[in-house]
Amino acid sequence: MSNVLLVGLILILALIGGHLVKPVKAPEVVGYFFIGLFLGPSFSEILSRDAVTALEFFGEIALALILFSIGAIFDFDNLRKVGKQTLKLTFFIMAGTISLVFLALMIFNGNWQVGLLLAVIATEISPIATILVLREANSKGPLTDAVYNILALNNVGCLVIFGLASFIVRLFVETNPPIPITELVSKELFYFLWGIVGSVAFGILLGYILALWGRKIEESGELLILVLGMLLVSIGGSHWLGLSALITPMVLGATLINLAKESKHLFDVLGKTDPPVYAIFFVLAGAHLHLSDLLVIGASGVAYTISRIIGKIVGGYYGAKALQYPPVISKYLGMSLVPHAGVAIGLALQMKDILPNQASTISTIILGSVMVNEVVGPIITKYAMMKAGETQVEHKAAFEEL
Repeated sequence: MSNVLLVGLILILALIGGHLVKPVKAPEVVGYFFIGLFLGPSFSEILSRDAVTALEFFGEIALALILFSIGAIFDFDNLRKVGKQTLKLTFFIMAGTISLVFLALMIFNGNWQVGLLLAVIATEISPIATILVLREANSKGPLTDAVYNILALNNVGCLVIFGLASFIVRLFVETNPPIPITELVSKELFYFLWGIVGSVAFGILLGYILALWGRKIEESGELLILVLGMLLVSIGGSHWLGLSALITPMVLGATLINLAKESKHLFDVLGKTDPPVYAIFFVLAGAHLHLSDLLVIGASGVAYTISRIIGKIVGGYYGAKALQYPPVISKYLGMSLVPHAGVAIGLALQMKDILPNQASTISTIILGSVMVNEVVGPIITKYAMMKAGETQVEHKAAFEEL
């Protein structure tokens, strides 16, 4: 079966799957995920491993699009209003998650290196799943605003702390032949700083070019072509230069919104044109996972999954209380941040280079947990928004929205 036909089937079946879960009030992304499981190796094998690999670039584009949109949250005007408070609240949530997950894994696994790396990965919040749920529910209000602000800071923090944790763990991994400690430290420190500082610099450069060039374009179609081209350059260029393909597009979006305030409308337009890419992303995510991962997840995997959810709820509750946020945020913020997906899988795949002896253990725990969270996470997020009274139903016809 050709890839073009597969993409067509994926889109149509994703649409059907999104409608099938509506009677139980589950978000559409859950339907997309189940369609992927059905099409993948766990069931029908219509989407083979080779086909999933061939279509993986859709996932990269989807993630870059959502990170680019999240970058708009770093508008300096917005940061001046909520910056310090949001930063402190994000710290509470990340600290609560890391502490509880690390403690749980030390009890059930006992390896501090595994516990540290998994605890940091646990801070990741799936930006695509979370934002799609908010869009579908047309959520508006203080809780929704808090989720958007925290998504941006949290995932940047996750990547930075993961780089630092990887740096620490590598220092204690035995190499053959042994590498002098000074050489090892300088090498790992270079890669850490290059991955963070280099990605930020590359994103700023591309954002500056996009802002200058975009001002000279009069047709909206040409502007969308330019934005998509820059996003693809940010992904491909990051891979080529050994940078973070997660940080660069986010910095690109942040640079654009601050250099060209009129670009806010562009982000609204992208929000209406990118759903097909996200649907493909979640179907492929479902096809990429295997039900067998759940059978071998073990006590450590269960402990990881449960402690991660509890850590976000506890961190969000006490953080919001300490910072005197409205009660609706302290009650429901942690529940809104449960989705766990693409970035976590990407970090787990790096374990072969960081901790080879424990790579399979970490990957199995992450993949099993992601499978659970891809279903449970969006449902909990939607429930939190409903309880907070921030979901709104619009009855406007689809053709009228375009």
